[in-house]
Amino acid sequence: MKIDLNISDILTLPNKILAALTLASGLVLFLPTSILESLYMVGLRENYGFIISLVFIISFSLLVINSIYTIGKYIKSKRIRKKFYDEAEDRLRKLNEYQKAIIYLLYSQKNFTHPLPLHDGAIRMLETNMMIGKATSQYMVTDLNNAFFPYLLQPWVIQELDNNPNLLNDFKSTFQEQI
Repeated sequence: MKIDLNISDILTLPNKILAALTLASGLVLFLPTSILESLYMVGLRENYGFIISLVFIISFSLLVINSIYTIGKYIKSKRIRKKFYDEAEDRLRKLNEYQKAIIYLLYSQKNFTHPLPLHDGAIRMLETNMMIGKATSQYMVTDLNNAFFPYLLQPWVIQELDNNPNLLNDFKSTFQEQI
Protein backbone atom coordinates (compact mmCIF):
# COMPACT_ATOMS: atom_id res chain seq x y z
CA MET A 1 0.00 0.00 0.00
CA LYS A 2 1.40 3.34 -1.09
CA ILE A 3 0.29 6.58 0.55
CA ASP A 4 0.99 9.83 -1.27
CA LEU A 5 1.16 12.77 1.11
CA ASN A 6 1.79 16.22 -0.31
CA ILE A 7 2.45 19.28 1.82
CA SER A 8 -0.11 21.23 -0.22
CA ASP A 9 -2.75 18.66 0.77
CA ILE A 10 -1.98 19.25 4.44
CA LEU A 11 -2.06 23.04 4.07
CA THR A 12 -5.48 23.00 2.44
CA LEU A 13 -7.28 20.78 4.95
CA PRO A 14 -10.63 22.18 6.15
CA ASN A 15 -10.77 23.71 9.62
CA LYS A 16 -12.99 20.87 10.90
CA ILE A 17 -10.33 18.28 10.11
CA LEU A 18 -7.55 20.46 11.53
CA ALA A 19 -9.58 20.91 14.72
CA ALA A 20 -10.12 17.15 14.98
CA LEU A 21 -6.39 16.46 14.47
CA THR A 22 -5.47 19.10 17.04
CA LEU A 23 -7.93 17.73 19.58
CA ALA A 24 -6.97 14.08 19.09
CA SER A 25 -3.21 14.63 19.16
CA GLY A 26 -3.54 17.09 22.04
CA LEU A 27 -5.52 14.59 24.10
CA VAL A 28 -2.94 11.86 23.51
CA LEU A 29 -0.16 14.24 24.52
CA PHE A 30 -1.73 16.00 27.50
CA LEU A 31 -4.12 13.52 29.14
CA PRO A 32 -2.91 12.09 32.45
CA THR A 33 -1.25 8.69 32.27
CA SER A 34 -4.05 7.07 34.30
CA ILE A 35 -6.64 7.95 31.65
CA LEU A 36 -4.30 6.86 28.83
CA GLU A 37 -3.74 3.53 30.61
CA SER A 38 -7.49 2.86 30.62
CA LEU A 39 -7.53 3.67 26.87
CA TYR A 40 -4.46 1.47 26.27
CA MET A 41 -2.59 4.40 24.69
CA VAL A 42 0.41 4.83 26.99
CA GLY A 43 2.60 2.82 24.63
CA LEU A 44 1.44 4.92 21.70
CA ARG A 45 2.51 8.14 23.44
CA GLU A 46 5.83 6.65 24.51
CA ASN A 47 6.69 5.18 21.09
CA TYR A 48 5.31 7.91 18.82
CA GLY A 49 5.29 10.98 21.07
CA PHE A 50 7.57 12.97 18.76
CA ILE A 51 5.34 12.37 15.72
CA ILE A 52 2.17 13.07 17.70
CA SER A 53 3.76 16.31 18.94
CA LEU A 54 4.58 17.35 15.37
CA VAL A 55 1.02 16.57 14.25
CA PHE A 56 -0.32 18.62 17.18
CA ILE A 57 1.91 21.64 16.55
CA ILE A 58 1.36 21.69 12.78
CA SER A 59 -2.40 21.13 12.93
CA PHE A 60 -2.83 23.70 15.72
CA SER A 61 -0.78 26.29 13.83
CA LEU A 62 -2.69 25.71 10.59
CA LEU A 63 -6.00 25.84 12.46
CA VAL A 64 -5.13 29.19 14.04
CA ILE A 65 -3.89 30.71 10.76
CA ASN A 66 -6.89 29.41 8.77
CA SER A 67 -9.27 30.70 11.43
CA ILE A 68 -7.68 34.16 11.41
CA TYR A 69 -7.81 34.24 7.61
CA THR A 70 -11.46 33.14 7.52
CA ILE A 71 -12.49 35.69 10.14
CA GLY A 72 -10.58 38.43 8.33
CA LYS A 73 -12.25 37.55 5.05
CA TYR A 74 -15.67 37.62 6.71
CA ILE A 75 -15.03 41.01 8.32
CA LYS A 76 -13.74 42.41 5.02
CA SER A 77 -16.84 41.26 3.14
CA LYS A 78 -19.08 42.82 5.83
CA ARG A 79 -17.18 46.13 5.55
CA ILE A 80 -17.44 46.11 1.74
CA ARG A 81 -21.17 45.40 1.94
CA LYS A 82 -21.69 48.18 4.51
CA LYS A 83 -19.71 50.63 2.37
CA PHE A 84 -21.73 49.58 -0.70
CA TYR A 85 -25.03 50.42 1.04
CA ASP A 86 -23.68 53.57 2.72
CA GLU A 87 -22.65 55.01 -0.66
CA ALA A 88 -25.85 53.92 -2.45
CA GLU A 89 -27.48 57.35 -2.51
CA ASP A 90 -24.32 59.02 -3.85
CA ARG A 91 -24.01 56.46 -6.65
CA LEU A 92 -27.65 56.95 -7.60
CA ARG A 93 -27.35 60.76 -7.57
CA LYS A 94 -24.29 60.63 -9.87
CA LEU A 95 -26.24 58.94 -12.67
CA ASN A 96 -27.01 60.96 -15.78
CA GLU A 97 -30.59 61.94 -16.59
CA TYR A 98 -31.16 59.12 -19.06
CA GLN A 99 -30.04 56.52 -16.51
CA LYS A 100 -32.22 58.09 -13.80
CA ALA A 101 -35.17 57.90 -16.19
CA ILE A 102 -34.48 54.20 -16.80
CA ILE A 103 -34.32 53.55 -13.04
CA TYR A 104 -37.61 55.40 -12.47
CA LEU A 105 -39.26 53.58 -15.39
CA LEU A 106 -38.42 50.25 -13.74
CA TYR A 107 -39.42 51.59 -10.31
CA SER A 108 -42.83 52.70 -11.58
CA GLN A 109 -43.72 49.19 -12.83
CA LYS A 110 -45.70 46.92 -10.50
CA ASN A 111 -43.11 44.15 -10.75
CA PHE A 112 -40.11 46.49 -11.22
CA THR A 113 -39.48 44.83 -14.60
CA HIS A 114 -39.60 46.29 -18.11
CA PRO A 115 -38.11 45.41 -21.52
CA LEU A 116 -35.13 47.64 -22.31
CA PRO A 117 -32.79 47.79 -25.31
CA LEU A 118 -30.06 45.18 -24.99
CA HIS A 119 -27.45 47.13 -26.97
CA ASP A 120 -27.66 50.37 -24.96
CA GLY A 121 -24.50 51.58 -23.22
CA ALA A 122 -26.36 53.30 -20.38
CA ILE A 123 -28.23 50.11 -19.62
CA ARG A 124 -25.00 48.09 -19.69
CA MET A 125 -23.47 50.59 -17.25
CA LEU A 126 -26.46 50.28 -14.90
CA GLU A 127 -26.18 46.51 -15.10
CA THR A 128 -22.42 46.59 -14.43
CA ASN A 129 -23.01 48.82 -11.39
CA MET A 130 -25.55 46.28 -10.08
CA MET A 131 -28.47 48.71 -10.22
CA ILE A 132 -30.46 46.64 -12.72
CA GLY A 133 -30.21 43.06 -13.89
CA LYS A 134 -31.58 40.81 -16.58
CA ALA A 135 -34.82 39.16 -15.49
CA THR A 136 -34.06 36.02 -17.50
CA SER A 137 -31.11 34.44 -19.24
CA GLN A 138 -32.98 33.61 -22.47
CA TYR A 139 -35.57 35.68 -24.27
CA MET A 140 -36.98 35.50 -27.77
CA VAL A 141 -36.47 38.61 -29.89
CA THR A 142 -37.64 39.37 -33.41
CA ASP A 143 -34.96 41.91 -34.37
CA LEU A 144 -31.42 41.01 -33.28
CA ASN A 145 -30.12 44.48 -34.16
CA ASN A 146 -32.72 46.18 -31.97
CA ALA A 147 -33.26 43.57 -29.27
CA PHE A 148 -35.25 44.35 -26.15
CA PHE A 149 -34.70 42.28 -23.03
CA PRO A 150 -36.60 42.31 -19.70
CA TYR A 151 -34.58 44.02 -16.97
CA LEU A 152 -35.42 44.28 -13.28
CA LEU A 153 -34.53 46.81 -10.64
CA GLN A 154 -32.22 45.53 -7.91
CA PRO A 155 -33.76 45.39 -4.40
CA TRP A 156 -31.24 47.78 -2.85
CA VAL A 157 -32.22 50.48 -5.40
CA ILE A 158 -35.91 49.96 -4.59
CA GLN A 159 -35.18 50.28 -0.86
CA GLU A 160 -33.10 53.40 -1.40
CA LEU A 161 -35.87 55.05 -3.44
CA ASP A 162 -38.54 53.96 -0.92
CA ASN A 163 -36.55 55.31 2.04
CA ASN A 164 -35.51 58.60 0.43
CA PRO A 165 -38.43 60.71 -0.89
CA ASN A 166 -36.11 63.49 -2.13
CA LEU A 167 -34.18 61.04 -4.26
CA LEU A 168 -37.43 59.55 -5.57
CA ASN A 169 -38.74 63.01 -6.50
CA ASP A 170 -35.48 63.78 -8.30
CA PHE A 171 -35.76 60.57 -10.34
CA LYS A 172 -39.46 61.19 -11.04
CA SER A 173 -38.89 64.75 -12.29
CA THR A 174 -35.97 63.58 -14.43
CA PHE A 175 -38.17 60.84 -15.89
CA GLN A 176 -40.93 63.34 -16.73
CA GLU A 177 -38.40 65.65 -18.40
CA GLN A 178 -37.07 62.79 -20.52
CA ILE A 179 -40.55 61.92 -21.78
